[in-house]
Amino acid sequence: MKLIGIEEHFLTAEIRDAWRAIGLDATDPSVAFHSGAIERRLLDLSQDRLALMDETGLDVQVLSLTTPALHDLGPESIDLAKRTNDALAEAVARHPSRFQAMATLPASIPDEAALELERCVRTLGFKGTVLCEKWASAISMTRPSCPFFKAHRHCAPQ
Repeated sequence: MKLIGIEEHFLTAEIRDAWRAIGLDATDPSVAFHSGAIERRLLDLSQDRLALMDETGLDVQVLSLTTPALHDLGPESIDLAKRTNDALAEAVARHPSRFQAMATLPASIPDEAALELERCVRTLGFKGTVLCEKWASAISMTRPSCPFFKAHRHCAPQ
C-alpha cells in the first residue's frame, strides 16, 4: 500500500514575489509564515523534497499551491496561474511516480479559472483543483450558472 500525501503545498518564487509586491507579506499572516526553512521547502520540487519524502515514508505527494494562492492578485493571476501550472506539470513529468498535481487557478476570475481547470485536467493530466474558503468570498461560486462549476462538472475526474 502506498502512503499518499493529498494536500502537499508548494510555492514558486514568482508567486512569492507577486505577494510581496502587493504587500501581502505585511497583511496576511500566512504569507509571513512562508519564510526561512519553510519557504525553502515550499520552493523545492526536486531532490530535497524527494529526500524528505523518503525519510518520512511518503510515497506520493499531490501538490497544490500554498495559501493564499492567487486570490488577492487580480488580473495578473491569469497568466501567473498558467505559468505555475506549466512549471508544476514539468515537476510531475520529472517524477511521475512521486508527484501528482492540483491546478492553481485565478480564483477571482471564474471564466478564466474554468478554462485553466479544463486545460490542466485535459492537457496536463492534473487530478483537479483545491478550493478554499477564500473562493466563496472572492466570487459567488454557489450559483448554478457559475462558469467554474460548469467546467468542473465537464472536465474534472469524479
